[in-house]
Amino acid sequence: MKSLRALLTLTLLLPAMAFVSSASYAETKLAATIFSYDGKDFVRTETTLKSAANTKLDRDSAAYKALVEKRSYTGPATVFGQDYQASYAPLIGEDAQLTGALFVGVPK
Repeated sequence: MKSLRALLTLTLLLPAMAFVSSASYAETKLAATIFSYDGKDFVRTETTLKSAANTKLDRDSAAYKALVEKRSYTGPATVFGQDYQASYAPLIGEDAQLTGALFVGVPK
């Protein structure tokens, strides 16, 4: 399971890194979050976003709509008033059940 999570993390991080040129990378801070899924909400369990732990992903967001269908989302996202070029990926257990999601965002 650890190797699957590591693979998913890398799969999510690599496209996000393409948004940042190597010259500007040192000046850009990536945001990242691990969400758990309780069957209704994606809850931020680990995050680099300040004061955001235990908050929920907006159900009206394009990312939420994709994730509940077990699909990834890459595109614009606004998180706590900050605009990001974002990538979200679902975490799916061995039983094919949705268990959470990963987020990586580059501030715009």
